[in-house]
Amino acid sequence: MLENKLGRCEDMTNLTIYAMRAMGIPVMSDFTPYWAKTGNNHAWNAIIDTTGKVIIFMGAESNPGVYKLNRAISKVYRKTFAKQQNSLAAIKDEWEKAPRYINRNNIVDVTGDYVPVADVNLTLEKDVPDSTNYAYICVFNTGEWKAIQWSKIADNRKVTFTDMGKDIAYLPAYYVSEKIIPSGKQFILTKEGAIVFNEADKTNLISIKLISTTRKITKNATDNIEQTFFKDGENYELLYWDYEWISLGKQKATGKPLIFKNVPSNALYWLVAENSRKEERIFTIDEKGDQVWW
Repeated sequence: MLENKLGRCEDMTNLTIYAMRAMGIPVMSDFTPYWAKTGNNHAWNAIIDTTGKVIIFMGAESNPGVYKLNRAISKVYRKTFAKQQNSLAAIKDEWEKAPRYINRNNIVDVTGDYVPVADVNLTLEKDVPDSTNYAYICVFNTGEWKAIQWSKIADNRKVTFTDMGKDIAYLPAYYVSEKIIPSGKQFILTKEGAIVFNEADKTNLISIKLISTTRKITKNATDNIEQTFFKDGENYELLYWDYEWISLGKQKATGKPLIFKNVPSNALYWLVAENSRKEERIFTIDEKGDQVWW
């Protein structure tokens, strides 16, 4: 990394930790397993000042006090030397498999140091699979639902996911045969901390007009032509979520908004370009008929 002058974010934070700890500066590494409203994940450096405030920076890139995390955060963990007795890896039976990143015994949840949080209390709808003691809550990241936090399953399939970032789309799930299996309805945790379920209503069908596969800044066109962000000639498939992604058909982009008819209302949607890397974002439709990105 020193020779090439570049590296993964985790490599950069580790190099910074080695250098600064060698100088007696107690620098940490915090990370999010998955961004909540975009693809990939991230790690960065942090230090706690004399008031207890967490000051973040990116070793080899940005200084303390300058660096900012400009993406939606669902969960932040901090690496530790000590084994954390309340971590998932420490308390679950060794034979029970768990998703990567959160299945560690040397991390602590520090999400509340970064964003407003709320606990999510749910009753799981789907029967608990055999030999399953834990449920997970997932964010949508690079075309898949990925686990970001866990909960012990209590009686009557009740779970509590603690300190979750707000204004984010979530899915409760089980982890079976190393796969994410939906365990209940998909929902939005609002800015106020309320749970709003997205249940596809197949009796009330709507028509929706789409202009993009992800969040874009639109400008008023002087010629009254509505701005779109599609590649002409490319095929785009619209899907909606109902415990799995269900296709509503494909359309070819021609420079105009894509109009899909007979669409179940009140659902979570996903518009995907043919042969894409699945980095398109999920969305809902608001009262004005506009796409709301998650």
